[in-house]
Amino acid sequence: MVRLDGGYSWITLLVRWDTDDAVIVRVAPMGGTVEPYEPAAEARRLRAVAGVVPAPEVLAVCDEPNPIGRPFGVHTPVTGEAQRRPADPAPYREALAAALGALHSRADPRALDEVATIGAAYEAELARQADVYRRCWRHPGIDVAMRWLAHHRPACRDAPALCHGDFRPANVLWTAPGVIGGIIDWERAWVGDPLCDVAFSMHLGGWGAIEGEAITPYRAAGGVEIDVDRLRYALRFERVRSILSGMQGLAALAVGRADDPRLADIGAAAQAGAWELADWLEADLPPLGDLLDPPEASYPGNAEMPGLPQVRWRDL
Repeated sequence: MVRLDGGYSWITLLVRWDTDDAVIVRVAPMGGTVEPYEPAAEARRLRAVAGVVPAPEVLAVCDEPNPIGRPFGVHTPVTGEAQRRPADPAPYREALAAALGALHSRADPRALDEVATIGAAYEAELARQADVYRRCWRHPGIDVAMRWLAHHRPACRDAPALCHGDFRPANVLWTAPGVIGGIIDWERAWVGDPLCDVAFSMHLGGWGAIEGEAITPYRAAGGVEIDVDRLRYALRFERVRSILSGMQGLAALAVGRADDPRLADIGAAAQAGAWELADWLEADLPPLGDLLDPPEASYPGNAEMPGLPQVRWRDL
C-alpha cells in the first residue's frame, strides 16, 4: 500500500496485491478543504464522465461502519505520470483544451444536478459557498466578495455544463506527450458555467491554462464561446471559491476535524488573499444580511476551542 495524495483533500492509497492487480482507495478524512467528503457523491461524478474523458472507474463505495472507520471509495488506477513543466508544453496544452471541450459538450450535467440554466447554477453554487463560509470565520473581504458576486451574478439562460472544478495539469496523468492517461480529483466537480473551468485553469493552471492559442482546440472539441464579461465574473467567482476552500481547511484544523498541518499554510494564504477582495466594494452592493447569515466567530473555531477568547464579530 502506497499513499499517493499530495494535496489537502482525500487520503488516496494505491493498494497492490499482485504484479498486475491494484486499486485506488479514496478515504474520506474527517475534515479539510472540500467538506463534506462523500464517496458516493464522487462516484456519481466519475460515472457521469465515463466514456467522455479518461477518468478512474468506480468499483465500489463503502459507507460506515467498516474496518477503516471512515467512508471510502474504490476506483481503478489510471495510467500515466504527472507533468510539472514539460520542455514543450504545446501538445499537452492542446490535449488539455480538447479534453475540457469534450467534457463541457458531451458529459450529461443532469447526472449531478437538475439546474436548467447557467444563471440558476450560479445561484445554487453561491448558496453552497455561503454554507462553506459559515464553516469558516468572518472576514471583511469575503463579506464584500459575496455581496459583489450576488449583485453581478450573470442572468445567463444557456444550459449549464458538467465542470471539473479543479482543472489544472496537477490533476492530469500523461502516457506520452499530449496523450492523456487519466483526469483525476473530481471532488470539486459541479454543474455550472463552463467558463468557470476555463477561469480556474487561468488562475492555477500555469503552463496548462486554457487561454490564447489553447482556445482553438477547446472550441473545436465542443467548448463554449468565450463571453468576455462572463469570463471576468467566472475569474472572480473561482477566486472566491479557492479562498473559501483554504479557509475551510484551516477551520477544520483549528477545531480538530483535520490533522494535516499544511492546512495552516494554505489557510494563511487564503486569509491574505481575502483582504484583496475588499477592493471589490461598490456603493450599490446589497447588504450582506440580504444574502446570507455569516459566521459569528472572528477566529476559526474559537467557540469550540477552550482557552481562546470568545470574540464575536459584533463586538469588534
